[in-house]
Amino acid sequence: MASRDFNLLDPGFLKKLERLRIVTRRAFPGATRGERRSTRRGSSVEFADFRKYEAGDDFRHVDWNIYARLERLMLRQFIEEEDVRVDVMLDASESMQFGEGITKLDFARRAAACLAFIAATSHDMAGLSVFGGARALQMPAKRGRAHLMSLLSFLDAMSREDRESQAENGEVQLARAYTIAAAPPDLAAILKRYNQRTARPGVVFIISDFLDASDFTRELKLLRYDGFDLNLIQVLALGELRPEIAGDYALVDSETGGLCEITIDRRALAAYRAKLDEFTAGLETFCRGKGIGYTLFNTSENFEDVLLRNLVQSRMTG
Repeated sequence: MASRDFNLLDPGFLKKLERLRIVTRRAFPGATRGERRSTRRGSSVEFADFRKYEAGDDFRHVDWNIYARLERLMLRQFIEEEDVRVDVMLDASESMQFGEGITKLDFARRAAACLAFIAATSHDMAGLSVFGGARALQMPAKRGRAHLMSLLSFLDAMSREDRESQAENGEVQLARAYTIAAAPPDLAAILKRYNQRTARPGVVFIISDFLDASDFTRELKLLRYDGFDLNLIQVLALGELRPEIAGDYALVDSETGGLCEITIDRRALAAYRAKLDEFTAGLETFCRGKGIGYTLFNTSENFEDVLLRNLVQSRMTG
């Protein structure tokens, strides 16, 4: 299903992805018949429950063994298999541009492409939201090869290296606008708007460094309460996880422009690492307690290895 001109995903790696599918923690009422277990009752081969016969029901679903024993008309119900909407929310803010060689955004957009591909090969609907400021851009979830290729092309156009050489068509202009967005994201507001405008719950992947000042955990809890199946993929660079620097620095916030002058020594680095470990561990603990998937990507690791290992271990795919 991959285009020869699309360099975000290696064709050999796609063969491995074709064996995976998105794992859901709950049943969803799908829009069209597909390959997922639905909350609705249909006519598949997997038995679900019995209910009393009502006028107009199909006699072919009557359980005549129960009628022979109890003289009561009971209908057999079955699980209906339907498709699921999979939305990928991608952080493209300035903090995601951090990293030597491979940035956090490079890792994140490749992960988004993989998830969209897995959803499409499972006959699920795949959608994409890219946020880099106060508002989110959404490509509505759809099925089909044409939609998948449009979504992958958009992610490919977000590349910092490629975007200057691409033609100035509308899709590339849109990708550029969100890649270089300067305003810091407000993840809580973005999640709230997503919840308000999304009529039917589905599976949601949020890919970000989650270095956000807002209280986005409250909105995550509300989304979970409203029936969404949530997965958080935190992407951090090695220079963030284990920085090896020392001396006097003037640090500039890439999103707010705020300036902080600091002397970095062993004590300062130890305090920073402890704080970061506390933050990532706290986010993971929160997710585990709320039934939300969580995994951490280190951009210094091989992308294909970390993606396959982490998504399966965290039960986001299987």
